[in-house]
Amino acid sequence: MSRASARPLAAAVAAALAFGVSAAAPAHAAVDPLFDEQWALSNPKATGAQEAWSQSRGDGVVVAVLDSGVQLNHPDLASKLWTNRGETPGNGVDDDRNGFVDDVHGVNIIANNGKVDDDEGHGTHVAGIVAAQAGNGTGGMGIAPGATIMAVKVLDANRAGNSTWLARGIRYAVDAGAKILNVSINGDGTSSDLDEALRYASDRGATVVASAGNNSRNIDLTPSYPASSTAPAVLSVTATEPTGGLLSIANRGLNSIDLAAPGGTILSTARGSRYELRQGTSMAAPFVAGSLALLSAARPDLSQPELRSALLHSAPRPSALAGLLGSGSLDVGAAMHRVLPGGMWRGPGAAPADEAERLRLLTKSKVPAGRAATVRWKFSGDGRVAKWRVSLNGRKVGSVKHGKRSLLRKRVTRPGRHRWKVVGVDARGQRVVAAARSFRVVRKR
Repeated sequence: MSRASARPLAAAVAAALAFGVSAAAPAHAAVDPLFDEQWALSNPKATGAQEAWSQSRGDGVVVAVLDSGVQLNHPDLASKLWTNRGETPGNGVDDDRNGFVDDVHGVNIIANNGKVDDDEGHGTHVAGIVAAQAGNGTGGMGIAPGATIMAVKVLDANRAGNSTWLARGIRYAVDAGAKILNVSINGDGTSSDLDEALRYASDRGATVVASAGNNSRNIDLTPSYPASSTAPAVLSVTATEPTGGLLSIANRGLNSIDLAAPGGTILSTARGSRYELRQGTSMAAPFVAGSLALLSAARPDLSQPELRSALLHSAPRPSALAGLLGSGSLDVGAAMHRVLPGGMWRGPGAAPADEAERLRLLTKSKVPAGRAATVRWKFSGDGRVAKWRVSLNGRKVGSVKHGKRSLLRKRVTRPGRHRWKVVGVDARGQRVVAAARSFRVVRKR
């Protein structure tokens, strides 16, 4: 694992600074002056994002960006940062005892601390594609503007790293509760620790969205890792041009690549609170990671394998990509219809479930290993809920009829971050409201 998979365009900064202000649809993007220059979002057919936005913005979903870091004070990213509630900022103490001091917004695997500021720019660009803020009058927006970014720095200022750093970063993100990990990094070989980390993510129900690489080669014949990994968690992504054809530098592979997404001439956030163009499969992967965030927010009761399946089975197969990859091109709007069939789709003017119904989860922040963890919930909705479905780390652990005792207990043994999810469904089994909350299991002293 030697180098990230995409390089910036030579004229990126000049091109980005030349863009003017223009109106755009949908309404929440209208005040973002560069939105019209984001072809993957402003063209309704490019990713299907505008259709998906009618149901979800990715609110509350954490996407871990394993890369060169993130500019934490960028005006389009500062409000989108994940915060580790187990850490007290700036006290020089590993409050949550996870091995890293002051990892408030993520972790720097290279330096073993919480200093995740981007010293190259690649990670900031990727983060903006996922979740740049919408409607703030600055720059453009991300495909999942309601999502939250966990910064995991595994590349240095030269955009170089190794499989050990990446493996540790994957484990950190999964233990910290991220179910969606974006890895826009490629190398010609793998290692036992990376293979084990990918299996670790798979076993815990996470998705690792991996760029296919920019070598203009068939990775069925000459692999590129981690995209070529056979671990169930890995969703490999290649890149397309605005025309819909494969980007000239992008890798292909009928058996190795799962999905294609926009990767040519992509405008996103840049170091120095700027915006720039970059291209490559590194830019395509975060469109898919953000799409998973949109689906996850709309259907928090579904597992990552179910959401991945929705993306893959709704991807159109244009003739320009025939024989080049296993599925087709990203269409998150079609995937959204797949996970919200029939009456679950909210029509125009319908209030989002999280606005019409209020659900609050109560848990202890820390539970000793081997003890029972408890989740309680308080609901102030209109009474449409007939049953509560409760899952732990993506696996269903019980159900409770509405009106009965609003709590559930489950014994936990594995140290690390765990996540409760409670979903209220009506008499037909359709989702009404959902909420999630994380807690940490600590070893007994």
